[in-house]
Amino acid sequence: MLSPIATSLSIVSVSLFFGMALLSAWRRFGVQFYAVFWALSFILSAAGHGVRVLGVIWPEYQSAMAMLACQASIGSFALLAIGFRSRANLDHRLISVFWALSAVAILVFWSAQPFDWRMASRVTTSAADALFVGMIVFLPRHAKGVSPSIRIALALFGLYILSVGIAAWMVRPGGEINEASFIILLSLGTPTGMMATGILTLFILAADLAAELQKKAQYDYLSTLLNRRGFEERLAAQRVAAKEAGFIVATDLDRFKSINDSLGHATGDEVIRRFARHLQDAAGPRDLVGRMGGEEFAFFIASSDGRNVLERVERLRTSVPALYPDIDLRAPVTASFGVVRLKPEESFQQAYARADAALYASKNAGRNTTVADLGEAA
Repeated sequence: MLSPIATSLSIVSVSLFFGMALLSAWRRFGVQFYAVFWALSFILSAAGHGVRVLGVIWPEYQSAMAMLACQASIGSFALLAIGFRSRANLDHRLISVFWALSAVAILVFWSAQPFDWRMASRVTTSAADALFVGMIVFLPRHAKGVSPSIRIALALFGLYILSVGIAAWMVRPGGEINEASFIILLSLGTPTGMMATGILTLFILAADLAAELQKKAQYDYLSTLLNRRGFEERLAAQRVAAKEAGFIVATDLDRFKSINDSLGHATGDEVIRRFARHLQDAAGPRDLVGRMGGEEFAFFIASSDGRNVLERVERLRTSVPALYPDIDLRAPVTASFGVVRLKPEESFQQAYARADAALYASKNAGRNTTVADLGEAA
């Protein structure tokens, strides 16, 4: 009697720990809502094993407790699968349908008390749980963060769950094994599986959180563009990977301080956001756009055609005033541009310093102009 109780209590403790850890991560670090599904999965698992203990302590309620434990197990694995599909931005209505069907079947078995309702419930629970694990294992290959090693580990867990269903069938009256053997199988695999799944979800959550922090470190909050650090890192990686030719464009908004002074910082922020979106909309698939600070931006254009680059920059420049038809300004919003060819031997800092010098030459030329230094290949 003590062994099943001890096993169930250990699973209750472990499941509650993982559930609370996932909820805490969601609340404190702002990770996505899929963590809540995982947390509820472990909390429901704890509840299921808790009612198993109550059924052992109070035998007169054992039938109802066994039914509730099956329901909790199905719900726990359904929520686990829903969490994975939500994380991958996939629909989970099919999981909800199978969850509802399985829950109704368990309730019918318990209410009608067929030839061996407990065996039927155990087999149904095992099949449903394995199905939900399978829905994780067979997520599309592009699904976020579901690596082959994770799929293999979950597939092994799913096979164990199926073996529990087979054992449940074999423990029927007159079956091949007895109840004690079935309990041993549960005691050996269930705690290990739950602990491994909990560690897996926490590991995935930590990896997602690290990626989110890295993204925040590389992106500018106001404009949603790359910040200076992010721009430099992405450009360096791109140059190593592709060794492609390109141009560095330095640009900033003319007389931006007067916009802030006359209309306030809220309007100034909106001017920044629209200009950033204007640059991003003009970027090609291999181009990069970043906010260097204040009203100054950098644009890497992946091209070897200097004439085409100048035409693109001029279209950008001349269309800036049309971005602000609803903002009451004494003079149209304009921007100045400096363009240089990125030399193979120079760093971004060196190229950007030259582009910045060209930008200030355009300022000195009266603003709302483009100054280019495209070198001999222009």
